[in-house]
Amino acid sequence: MGILVLSQTSAVAAILITLLIILYTSFLVSRNLLRKCIGKKRRGAPEAGGAWPVIGHLHLLRGPEPPYRVFGRMADKYGPIFNIRIGKNPALIVSNWEIAKECLTTHDKVFANRPKTLAMEILGYNFS
Repeated sequence: MGILVLSQTSAVAAILITLLIILYTSFLVSRNLLRKCIGKKRRGAPEAGGAWPVIGHLHLLRGPEPPYRVFGRMADKYGPIFNIRIGKNPALIVSNWEIAKECLTTHDKVFANRPKTLAMEILGYNFS
C-alpha cells in the first residue's frame, strides 16, 4: 500500500513539474514575440550598422579620415538623421540644417541632457 501511494505522489509531482516547465516556456516565447512586435512599431532614427559590442562605433572614428567625412558617408547611407553608439551611450547624428534647427529650437529640452557617470558626479560636485 505504501509503495502505491509513493508512486502516485511521484507521478503527480512529475506531471506538475512538466506543466510548470511548459507554462514557463510558453510565457518566455510569448514575451519575446510581444517584445518583437512592439519593437517594430516603435519608430525612431535608424541605427547605423557596424557597431562593435563594447565600443560601439568608436572604431569608425579612429582612422586617418576626419570624423565629419565619416559622418557624411554615414549620412549618405542612413539619411540625414541616425543613431550611433559611442561606447554604451547612444548619440544622435543630425546632418541636415533644418532638422538641426528643429532639434535645437523646438525640442531643445528633450536634447538638453548628458549621460550621468561616476566621474561627472565626483568632478561636478554631485551633478551640480
